[in-house]
Amino acid sequence: MSFFFRLTMFCLISTLVFGCAPRKIPVEKPPEVIWNEFQSGMAEFSPDQSFLISASVSYITPGQRNRIQSSIWGFIGYPIRMDLSAGFGQTIAMWYEDDFLWEAYFPGENMKYVHHDGSIGASILGYPTPLDLKQTSKVLLGAFGDLVPDSFHEVQSYNGKWKYSFRGHEVENMVLARDGSVSSISGQGWKIELSSRKDEGLFHYYSRIDMQLSEDERALIRIRSVRLDDQIWDEDQLVLNIPPEAGVVYLPDFQF
Repeated sequence: MSFFFRLTMFCLISTLVFGCAPRKIPVEKPPEVIWNEFQSGMAEFSPDQSFLISASVSYITPGQRNRIQSSIWGFIGYPIRMDLSAGFGQTIAMWYEDDFLWEAYFPGENMKYVHHDGSIGASILGYPTPLDLKQTSKVLLGAFGDLVPDSFHEVQSYNGKWKYSFRGHEVENMVLARDGSVSSISGQGWKIELSSRKDEGLFHYYSRIDMQLSEDERALIRIRSVRLDDQIWDEDQLVLNIPPEAGVVYLPDFQF
């Protein structure tokens, strides 16, 4: 039997064998399965869980981009503090939020502003946000339990992902990737896109958060570090330590 004949037979047999091998068909997970994976993998924190988040925030409008540094700390179940500072370390604003009120002190003005709703108060002062400080902290920590309902009323394919819709809720839509990670949440006039998920073992968070606040305004948040531990914040670390002569302004629609 000639060499060329044996080579021809080998190639023919190989073609038949490998041509009949089972094909690898990609498995398409139904949206209900992905939703359940998202629910079961979602971070949950007790109200007394302490945290510390360090991030940079860029407010972007047509023709303008302002970048500031942010530190947020406190307890998941309140109180929560946040400091905003310029790149050279000067404190721009100090925020405080609990179950009853939101306060913001601006050292440059020596003025404290007060409102019962952190989202409304911050927006009035030129820091537009659809979420209050507690909700923002949970988004930054990857904890969506209090932001989205337990079930959805509609789902549709969306750019290779699944888009879940909710009725009568502040968050109207949530987009999940096929691995169960959160791509975005959105509501009336706003959208928050999340990316660069970081795994910290017991929880994961998204280190890049792009908040579309309106047609012309964005806030781009880049998380530098997240710390969760058993540290108990002292009371003086959570209150606003402001001069007694500071002025106080109660913002419009404040509810006493």
